[in-house]
Formats: sequence, C-alpha cells, structure tokens
Amino acid sequence: MAIARKTKKKKVTKRPSAKQVAKTPGAARKTTAWEKTAGDSSIKFYRRIGSKGWRQSDYFTYSSSSPAFRLWLARELGTRPARILSIGCGNGELEGSLAAYGHRLFGMDLSHPMLLRAARNGVDFPIEGDARYLPFAPASFDVVIYPESIGHLVLAEAFAEARRVLRPRGRVIVTTYASHMGAHPRFKRYRFDQMEEALTNTGFDVDEQRFLAAKRNSIADADSDAKSTLLYVKARAAAAKRPVAKSKLTKNKRA
Repeated sequence: MAIARKTKKKKVTKRPSAKQVAKTPGAARKTTAWEKTAGDSSIKFYRRIGSKGWRQSDYFTYSSSSPAFRLWLARELGTRPARILSIGCGNGELEGSLAAYGHRLFGMDLSHPMLLRAARNGVDFPIEGDARYLPFAPASFDVVIYPESIGHLVLAEAFAEARRVLRPRGRVIVTTYASHMGAHPRFKRYRFDQMEEALTNTGFDVDEQRFLAAKRNSIADADSDAKSTLLYVKARAAAAKRPVAKSKLTKNKRA
C-alpha cells in the first residue's frame, strides 16, 4: 500500500490544470454561505488537509482511512455502473476507489486544495461549488453521496438539491458520525429522525437506517448509537404521483 502511494506521487509532477478542477461560475470570486458562517478556522483547516493530507491532522474520516468501509460501500452500490455525485468529497480517496468499479464519479467540494488532491486520487470530475446550488441539470445522477459531510450542511437545503439532480428513483446515501464521536467543532451530528424528516419533506422514501461499527480494517452492523461509529442512511427519490384522469373524476362524481 505504501509503495503504491509513493509510486503514484512520482507520476504526478505538476498540479492538475484549471481544466481538471471545474468551478461553479463565480465560485472563485464570491464567498459562499458556508464560508461566511464557518469562520476562518474551518476554512484554513480544510485547506490544510488538502495541502498536507489527513495524516498531518488530529482528525480523520472513515472514507479516507478505512479500506474496509470503502469496499463495504462499493458493495452497497452494486455492480451496475452508475453516475455518482459525491458532495464533500474532500481528498477523493472514497471516490477514486468507487471509480475503479466502473462508476462515473463527480466529486464536489469547497476546498480547492482538496480537489487538486482528489484529482490525483482518481476523481475524473472534481468540481468546486456550493452544495446548496449544484451546478447540474435536473435528473443528472443515479446516486448522490454525502460521505461524512452532511454535518456541514442544512439538511433541507442539501436534500432538496440532491432530489433535483437525481434521476427518477435515484438514491441518496448519507454517512455521518455517531453522537459520541469526536468531530470538528463546526460539524453537526444529526440523528436518524432529523435526517428522515428532512428526506421525507424533500421527496424521498427512506429505505435503510443502520448503525455501523467502522474501523480501518473491518465494518459491522451495531445495535445502538453508543456501539457505533457511523450512521448510515439510504433513501430513494419518491415516485411522482400520477394525476387522476379527468374522465375518472367525472365518473366518480356522478356515482
């Protein structure tokens, strides 16, 4: 593993070009809502992670540090290639591994240094932008993932945009931290009931809610928040309700 990582670094002698890291129009010129509320410490924190990696930090993510979790999620997605948007992709370790299974990965983040690293980790489409205003047309994706990133977002705003860019019956997947887990001070640890309510109100049917005990080399279901490290939620875009035909309405009224 370490040898492969060193070899990969030697191949990349230059930063990815501007064409490799797409930006939402105006993203470089305007301060996003998250940046206004997050404070300088959060912005500097994620830029530092992008420049130096998680190993130089007191924090970590399971997406980046656990091969077992990445494999588990790949199996959850299934073998059929999908068009996937990962919101808050960070350095792209998870997204690069999913791309290796044939999925088409779009990784989105606010941290430009992280996106540069994500491009080197195999993310073909790194995009700098705001999760509240996704720069994609409606029905663009089969899956939207929030890999340990939902705690930086307002649920209703995030899920409404996810619903807009998902194809009919498309899936949204959320992983976030159990309530007892230490996290960045700006990261909000949402509960299952909060996420379910927001998903339902924005047009989703919740399929799964699971407590996961994730470690670097293993992952298993847990029976409570206290015994878990991650909360996992999977939901599907609800089918649109078909309008009742006028002829049937008229017939019913006469009856």
